[in-house]
Amino acid sequence: MAKSVQGMPLEVRQVREALLREFADRVSMEDFEKKDPKERETALLSRAVSAKAARILTHCTSDEAAAGVIDGRDDFGIDSVAFSASGSELWLIQAKWKNSGTAGFDTEAALKLIHGLKKLDNRDLDHFNERLRLLGDRVHGVLKLPTCKVHLVIALMGDGRLSPETRNILDEAARDFGGLGRTVEYRVVDQADFHRAIREDLESEPITLTAKMTEGWHDRETPYKAIVGEVSAAELARWYADNDERLYDRNVRKSLGLTGVNKTLVDSMLEDPYGFLYRHNGITVQCDTIEREFFAKRATGAPISLTLHNASVVNGAQTVTSANRAFEKDPDAVAEAYISVRIVSIQGTPEGFAQSITKATNTQNHMERRDFIAIDPVQSEIQKDFKLSLDKEYVFRRGEMDPAPESGCSVTEAATALACAYRDPTFAVRVKGSTEALWKEGADGAYTRLFGQQPSAYQIWRSVQVLRAIRDELTKLRSTLSGRAASIADSGALLAAHVVFQRIGNEAIEEPDSDWDMILRDVPDQVRIVLACLIDMVDKLFTNKSYITSTFASEEKSRQLVQAVLLTLDAGSSTPDLSAFVTAASKKRPKRPPTVHLLVDHDLIPDGTPLAYAASDTEERAIGAWLDQDLRRRRATWLNDRKAPILWEADGRRYSPSGLVNHIWQQAEWREQWSAVQGPKQWRVPGEGTLVEIAERLWRRLDTEQEPEEDGRS
Repeated sequence: MAKSVQGMPLEVRQVREALLREFADRVSMEDFEKKDPKERETALLSRAVSAKAARILTHCTSDEAAAGVIDGRDDFGIDSVAFSASGSELWLIQAKWKNSGTAGFDTEAALKLIHGLKKLDNRDLDHFNERLRLLGDRVHGVLKLPTCKVHLVIALMGDGRLSPETRNILDEAARDFGGLGRTVEYRVVDQADFHRAIREDLESEPITLTAKMTEGWHDRETPYKAIVGEVSAAELARWYADNDERLYDRNVRKSLGLTGVNKTLVDSMLEDPYGFLYRHNGITVQCDTIEREFFAKRATGAPISLTLHNASVVNGAQTVTSANRAFEKDPDAVAEAYISVRIVSIQGTPEGFAQSITKATNTQNHMERRDFIAIDPVQSEIQKDFKLSLDKEYVFRRGEMDPAPESGCSVTEAATALACAYRDPTFAVRVKGSTEALWKEGADGAYTRLFGQQPSAYQIWRSVQVLRAIRDELTKLRSTLSGRAASIADSGALLAAHVVFQRIGNEAIEEPDSDWDMILRDVPDQVRIVLACLIDMVDKLFTNKSYITSTFASEEKSRQLVQAVLLTLDAGSSTPDLSAFVTAASKKRPKRPPTVHLLVDHDLIPDGTPLAYAASDTEERAIGAWLDQDLRRRRATWLNDRKAPILWEADGRRYSPSGLVNHIWQQAEWREQWSAVQGPKQWRVPGEGTLVEIAERLWRRLDTEQEPEEDGRS
């Protein structure tokens, strides 16, 4: 088990964070207001453990579990009380918390718990605390029943092993109390149980789908169950309407929004619904089990209704989403369109079979290498770790909207940060060329090296925070530079980030209890030092006539640079101050072309790239509620067209960036809207910046990387 500082195992840390989120504001801690914060937290966690045990055992709500906590003075070994819905069962819970995950339950604790049971059975409530007395009537209502059942629960943040002496005490109590229909039994809820419970809390409810096949179908029973037939597009539209993007949880990606391909699907269903079946490849659904219900005759091909338990569309997300969009426009037309549907039951299939089906069937829309990492279990485990350890979001399927920067990150941002933090600069160099390099698998592949041994949520999130701080500082510094120094700042950004990561060190990033705030505050200073040394070292190693772009595209030269910069900085050798490279431009810069022209002419953003509306704080206050009424209003797709490069998901029409922003303001009836519209600043590519920022980076590169001789510094 991976451990963090102070001996706290990862599982314990995740349980701790989950308990605090669930019960910190629910469990009463009035008796600890004036006590040491550490003592207070330990008591809170112990009480939260007892409440969580109640939830696990009785399936009550969090509020009900917290209301049953009686831990404190005069609790007589009972930390929490819980009841069955029928009122015939009673749970008496004693909890133990230890940060090390080694909490135990000895004979003294067992005797104390038994003593508490006896006092309750004798109706001796006078010496109990007020919290128990408030529950007294309900407790006695259970105990007076001739067939009551009492559960003694030991809730431990530990392995749950009890000594033979302890078990004897509990067994004897069960014999003494039981008889004539009354029973007492005991059980342990241990660390593994708590960790399993908090992970299950993250799981979404299984989806059940109904598929009616009235136009014929055929099935296969061996080696695995599968049914192939035709389903109305209207029924697929209802699947999406009822379940939204959850429908694709096992797919390699979510719906990609209203891309050019998907708009064609919508138009095709509406314009020629009868011919849609012949032009479309069909979809694939995986499920655990399939229930059949014939309408009349029980025969292969006869009309049938199928119930698919724990189902997911693993190929065809764009088709199903498009069916829903078409249905919203013309339900009657879509009802006439049919789609070939293949349903595969994964019950009894070998390990890896479901993932292989998902990977093999995803070929209809353009597939990127990144899409297939979505079926790597490591990614879903990281997503859970983010939620459990940090209460933040981590998205890894293409088509999912990136979370707000303070709320989490995407797998692309995470992988880029991990690539920069990796001990060898190779991946930082490759990523600069293309983010596709992040997803290569194999012995020398970035994905295998970065995610093969699952990185923790702390490691990823802190790496992302560092990379963001580095980029912010480099953006500020870049505006003060010109010529060759500016070109190095642009082309060497990720290599500079790699050096900063090496100077911070893995230990500071991976240990949850390091002084992280101080480390993060020091990043801008590190960036300035590293960048100055990097600029100086390029000329020392490769002369001031070297080509910047090719230098930073070379893995070998980048290794030399990193080694030289680290040795220089570690030795404390004097390096130029960054101000030495701040010079005025020696000639008038050519006029920068319009943002859209620049992006389209250089084909910088691929067709179909998702865009998000980057609303300002003022806009959020004015029209945020209107935007949130239909999240498609915040989404669009990029098309490489000079006049109308944005396809708005809300209506399927094409606009210029400013034209769409103005249209949104009018639709939202924002009467105090600004007179000036700056559309390219208000649409962004998630993880890469606004259209203006992307275009500006391109222009700087074009402007500063022409000829090395243009710079006057020698």
